[in-house]
Amino acid sequence: MLIKLAFQHMMLMCDALAELSPKHLRLCISMLGQFRQQVDMNTALTASESLFWGVSDVIQVKWHKAEYEVVNSAL
Repeated sequence: MLIKLAFQHMMLMCDALAELSPKHLRLCISMLGQFRQQVDMNTALTASESLFWGVSDVIQVKWHKAEYEVVNSAL
């Protein structure tokens, strides 16, 4: 019961990944890794597939934004 409730909160947190600091993004990734190891197949698959894709997208956007800022400041 508590795992399902915590996972629902984690899914809400993943809706606002772009707003997280790098430290909190790392914590989010760590928590998703823990949920991925759950016996409940629905929770494990959702954490592995859906939520990690969202995290990956946010990291790529932040990475490209940082690269753009470095190049822009060099010009």
